[in-house]
Amino acid sequence: MLKTIVTVIATIFIGISKAGFGGGTGIVATPLLAMVMTAREAIGLMLPLLVMTDILSMLYYWRRWDTPNVIALIPGAIVGIMLGGTVLKDMPEMWLKRIIGVIALLFVLAQFRRNLRSREGDKEGGREIRHRYLKGLAAGVGAGITSTLAHIGGVVVSMYLLPQRLSNRAYVGTTTAVFFIINATKVPVYFKLDILNGQILRDDLLLLPLLGMGVLSGIFLNRRISKRTFSYIILILVLISGTKLLIKG
Repeated sequence: MLKTIVTVIATIFIGISKAGFGGGTGIVATPLLAMVMTAREAIGLMLPLLVMTDILSMLYYWRRWDTPNVIALIPGAIVGIMLGGTVLKDMPEMWLKRIIGVIALLFVLAQFRRNLRSREGDKEGGREIRHRYLKGLAAGVGAGITSTLAHIGGVVVSMYLLPQRLSNRAYVGTTTAVFFIINATKVPVYFKLDILNGQILRDDLLLLPLLGMGVLSGIFLNRRISKRTFSYIILILVLISGTKLLIKG
C-alpha cells in the first residue's frame, strides 16, 4: 500500500516538474521512490515516465526553446550518458544515494551564491549572463552523468541556465528539448544494464493518467509563478530532497 501511494505521488511530481519547472523538482521523485524500492528499480520506473512527459511537454513548448543553449548542452550530455552508464553498472546503492544527495546540496549552495551575486549585479546595473559553449559542454557532461545515475541532470542544467535570466517559458522549453534527447538516449543504456524490462514498462502504463495530471498542473503553475519564486521553489525542493538522500544513504 505504501509503495503504491509513494509511486502515485512521485509520478505526479514528475509531470509537474517536467512541464512546469523544467525538470528541477524531478529530483524529489527519486528519493521518494527509493524509500520503497531499490535505487535501480526507482530510476528504471521513472525513465519511461520521463520520456512520455518529454513528449507531452514538447507539444506545448514546441519551438519555445533557446536553440544556442540546446546546441551547447547536447554533445556533452551524450558523452556524460556513456560515462554514467559505465559508473552505474558497478556502483553500490548506498553510494549512489549519497552521491545524489551531495550533488543536490552542492547545487543549492552554488545557486544561492549566484542569486546573491545576481542581486548585487542588479544594483550595479549588471546584465544577465549569456551562454558560452565551453560551459555548456561541461554542463552537458555533468547533466548526462547525473541524469543517468538518478535523473537529476536538471540540477546541473539549472546551474547553467538560471543565471541567463531566460523567461519561464524559454527556460522550460530549453530544458524540455534537452532532456527529450537525453532521456531518449538513456533508454538503450538502461536496457543494456537490465534496469529497464517488460514488467517496468507494464507498470508505467498504469501510471500514465497520473502523469498527464501532473503535466497539466505543471503548465498551470508555470503561468502563475514569478521568475524569482520559480527559482526559489526549485532550490527549496532540491535542498529537501538532497538532505533526505544524504541521510538515507
